[in-house]
Amino acid sequence: MKKIIVLIFICCCCCSTALLSQSKFLEQENSIDKKLIKGDIHSYTIMLQIGEYASCIVMQKGVDIAIDVINPSKKKIQTFDSPNGTEGPEPVNIIATETGNYELHIYPMNDQSYLTDSASKAQFAQQNQGLYSITDVVKLSVDDYKKKLEKEAADKILFTKWLTTNSHSLNVVDAGNGYNDLQPFKQILKDINVIGLGESSHGTSEFFRMKHRMLEFLVNEMGYNSFYIEASMARCRYINDYVLYGKGNLDTATVIQGFVTWRVEEVRNMIEWIRVHNKTVAADKKVKFMGYDLQGNDYAWKNLKQFYKSVNPSMNLMIDSLIKLTEKAAKLSNAPSAKEQQDGAVLFAIANKSCVEILNDICLKQGQYEYATNKALYQQNLMNIKLILQEIESYKDGVNDRRDYYMAQNIMYLLNNEKKGAKVVVWAHNGHIEKLSSTSYNSMGYYLSQYLQNKYYALGFEFYEGSFQTRNWDINNHSRNWDIVTIGKPPVESLAWYFNQTGKTKLFIDFRNSGTKNVAAFNQPFAMHYFGSGYSPKSNIIVYPDNLKNFDGMIYIKQSTAAKNFPDITLE
Repeated sequence: MKKIIVLIFICCCCCSTALLSQSKFLEQENSIDKKLIKGDIHSYTIMLQIGEYASCIVMQKGVDIAIDVINPSKKKIQTFDSPNGTEGPEPVNIIATETGNYELHIYPMNDQSYLTDSASKAQFAQQNQGLYSITDVVKLSVDDYKKKLEKEAADKILFTKWLTTNSHSLNVVDAGNGYNDLQPFKQILKDINVIGLGESSHGTSEFFRMKHRMLEFLVNEMGYNSFYIEASMARCRYINDYVLYGKGNLDTATVIQGFVTWRVEEVRNMIEWIRVHNKTVAADKKVKFMGYDLQGNDYAWKNLKQFYKSVNPSMNLMIDSLIKLTEKAAKLSNAPSAKEQQDGAVLFAIANKSCVEILNDICLKQGQYEYATNKALYQQNLMNIKLILQEIESYKDGVNDRRDYYMAQNIMYLLNNEKKGAKVVVWAHNGHIEKLSSTSYNSMGYYLSQYLQNKYYALGFEFYEGSFQTRNWDINNHSRNWDIVTIGKPPVESLAWYFNQTGKTKLFIDFRNSGTKNVAAFNQPFAMHYFGSGYSPKSNIIVYPDNLKNFDGMIYIKQSTAAKNFPDITLE
């Protein structure tokens, strides 16, 4: 006979007699699908004997939920709330310390740690509603739970041994130190056209220096000839002219890309290495430096306005008003306040119609405009208006995956303009290069893997402890002032914790070609560091659940130190 778990769904509006009539027996292979709206508390009851174990997965599908566990004595004994937002799993497990009914209270979060103003909190609480499901329901006897613990302990040992055996030690993180320890990459990447180099922090010096070293190796040893970074496509044209032709200066090239996260000495040194390298090789061996992000379009507007001066000056009145509108919208969309973000979305939606008119004008008058200028200038400004519309599409409807989608499109656009067989290095955060797919969010790496199949390789970066640069939301919530944050040791059984068990301070591990299907750990999410351009130390959230299957490999560097900030300058 199949094991059966009794779960009772309690509707808030029902009386006690109605609760019993709605009692539901759930077989272990079955699942529950419900909608959770503002003010709802859904409660489920599981009967357990002392020492028994129960678990399930509550899958969030557009709502950020929390789950309280209430013991038979009516005391809350645990709250489950993974820092994964409105999408993804909330694993729940209960070990019975007394016999009786254990309740799971499921409710929508009404606040986020980074929200400080009452209007933003209220808006979040209003919007935070959606679907969830309960799946993978398991109930184990005392003996079966003991066997589970024994197996998990054995799996941990095996996973550590697997990491130790299959990982390759890295000697140094700095370029200019030879490639002996990087030789395994030659076999692993021999058929790869695009490698994504990630980072679990946007401000770790060791990540930036190691990516510089990887670029040096890939260029000199494996024929890679293009570098694409998660920065403004329009602004990075200056950097490309600098590294290819020596136009401009290094200070401006360091700053102009527009993202303070990479306005650092480490990136500055890499840019200069590319320029020096290009001076010593033939034209077909030179390395290009391109941006692919749709943010930071002030230079796209500037170039577009200059273009229209030559081909159709009457359009510039519309362009002037749109510049002011989209600049304000972009500023609001990047503010920490949910209210400001919503206001930015409204302004982007207003700008959308006029920007489509500009796109139509350029497309429908190609012959005229190319004749008045040239093909290269025409194509550049066609791309400029596309970038502007991509930004609008990404932010006019609130949070979505459109930015990742369009960044993937822009990478493919750049790749299509390379010579056949080109090999490209892509720089971004782990959250972009990974191949994550969910019901409402797909990462840039996911789209690239769909387009390129096995020609794309997602290489994540992780650290154990240390410091990094970030915008500290607690210093000034509106401006997110740049700061150095220090993080202690990660939780036990997080990915960084496992890496540390190998005894290696720097390593590379290939997941794609090293028999991961026989490693039980690959069927479960791991807690990983995930620091973007801003962080609130008050939140105390330093790890997020992620699946190793979203990466093809990982570079681990135990100690993180803050990147060396390069001062802002007045651009040329």
